[in-house]
Amino acid sequence: MKRVLVIGPVPPPEGGIASVLQDLVNSELSLSYRFDLFPRQPSLPEHLRGPSQRTVYRLRRFLRFFIVLLRDRYVLVHIHSPDAAFLGTVIFTALARLAGVPVLLHLHGTDWQSFYPEASGFRKMYTRVGLRMPQRVLVLYELWKDEILQIVPRSRVAVLRNMAHDNISPSEEEARDLRDRWGIAQDDFLVVTVGSVGKRKGTFDILEAAADVAQRDPRIKFVLVGAEEKPGEFAQAQRRRQQLVVEKSVILTGEVPRETVPHFLAAADVFLLPTYFEGMPVSILEAMRAGLAIVTTPVAGVPEMFTAEGSCIFIQPGFPDRIAAAILRLREDGSLRQSLGQNARAVFEERFEFSRGMEQVKRLYASLAKT
Repeated sequence: MKRVLVIGPVPPPEGGIASVLQDLVNSELSLSYRFDLFPRQPSLPEHLRGPSQRTVYRLRRFLRFFIVLLRDRYVLVHIHSPDAAFLGTVIFTALARLAGVPVLLHLHGTDWQSFYPEASGFRKMYTRVGLRMPQRVLVLYELWKDEILQIVPRSRVAVLRNMAHDNISPSEEEARDLRDRWGIAQDDFLVVTVGSVGKRKGTFDILEAAADVAQRDPRIKFVLVGAEEKPGEFAQAQRRRQQLVVEKSVILTGEVPRETVPHFLAAADVFLLPTYFEGMPVSILEAMRAGLAIVTTPVAGVPEMFTAEGSCIFIQPGFPDRIAAAILRLREDGSLRQSLGQNARAVFEERFEFSRGMEQVKRLYASLAKT
C-alpha cells in the first residue's frame, strides 16, 4: 500500500485543523494509502527555556522528519499549515523536495490579507519561495486563491473547501443531558460558540453583548466551547466575565473532547461566531449541519460559505451591540430561527458534505503521488 506522510496538529489540542486531518486519515483514502502522522502542535513544549533550547528542539524535529523521509518510501507529503507556522512549513517542504517526495501544501490560515502585506522583507521572501515549491497548494476559498496568485502568479493553487461528515445528530435526550450537566435550564435560550477563546474569535465582544442581553432577558445563556488561543486569554476572559457580572449568563467550558461538540450544538438554539479573522471555520460547518440559525461575521472565506439567501445573519466584527440585537431578534422570532437553520442545513448538504470534497482529494492524490 502506498504511504503518505501527513504533517499537522492532532488532538490534543482540539481544533478545526485537527478534525480535518482526522477525517482525512480515516476516510476511504485509507483503503488505498497508508497514512503516517508527523504531529505538529501550535506551540512548543512548555519545558523549553530560552531561544537556544527552542532552536535545538526545532532543528531536531526537522532532522527527524528528514530521516523519516529517507528511511521510508513515501509517495506524498501532505502538509496542513496555518499562516503563523509558515517558515516551518517552508522548511518541511524544502526537506521533502530534497528527499524527492512530492508535496501537497494545505493552507488553513486565518488572515492572508494581513499575513503577507504586513510581513517583513525576509518573511515575504520565504513566503514566495514556500508557495512555489509544492506540487500543489490548496486553500479554502476563491478570494484566498486570487491573493496568492497575485503574489506568485505561477503558483499551482486550487480551492478545496472544508468538509464535514453528515453524522447522525445527538438525540433530544442527549441534548437535555448536556444542559443538565452544565446547569442550563431546559427552557433557557441557549447561544453556543465553538472555537478558541480569545480576541480573534470575538470572545470579549460576546461577553459585552451578554451583559447587555442579560439585562433584557436573563433566560438567554451563552456557552463558549474551547480553550484559549493565546496564553492568558482564557484567564482574561474569566476576569472580564466577573467584571461584567455575567457569571450566570456565560459559561466558559475550556477545552472539551471533539466528539462532544455536536452535543453542544444539538442543545443550542443559535450558533454565534463574531470572529475578526477566519479561513473557513469547521465550527460553522458543524452548526450548518446541525440546522442552527447562525450569527457570524463576513470575513475572509465566511461569505463564500453562505450561498443561499437567508441562511445566516451577518454582523460586522467589533460591535457587541449588534451581537446583542441579533440574539434578541432570534429569541423573539422562532420562524426566522427555523428558516435560517433550514437554509443553512441545505447549503451544507449541497456544498460541504464530506463525500463532495473527497472526489477532488482522490484526484489530487492520484495525480501527485509518486509511483
